[in-house]
Amino acid sequence: MRIGVFAGSFCPITNGHVNAIEKAARLVDKLYVVVGVNFDKNYAIPLDARLETVRKAILHISNAEAVAYGGMMTDFCKETGATVMIKSIRNALDLQSVIDLCDINRGYWDGETVFVVGDKEYRHISSSLVRELASLNRDYSQYVPQCCLCDIKKYLDK
Repeated sequence: MRIGVFAGSFCPITNGHVNAIEKAARLVDKLYVVVGVNFDKNYAIPLDARLETVRKAILHISNAEAVAYGGMMTDFCKETGATVMIKSIRNALDLQSVIDLCDINRGYWDGETVFVVGDKEYRHISSSLVRELASLNRDYSQYVPQCCLCDIKKYLDK
């Protein structure tokens, strides 16, 4: 069985994330969608809410499971037997950061990192964009999964 990992902070999950997760799930038999925990970072949405929104957003993907993890993703990959880490790329900046991450990961794990490119209509969407629109009291509903909108609004709308 080919096991893959798709990790992110998902603060909040966006339609772009879901599009990339759908693509990633087609590449493996089992996909762990890992809600990363960086204890040095202050998130706008708490971990339990981020995990719940990811679970809701990927419910339609039969081979995907959302989990939270607070360590190095390479350790998670080793613990679960994952042989591939799947990263989404929206633009050249994403590409450079993912290449840098691949170089670092190589020293800790012997799996492969592969890239998926989100569909064109989703490439401009990011969690940062959604948070910024929310901070400006603008409508961001078109950028997040509708099944998660109410949950996301609880934390982002002030």
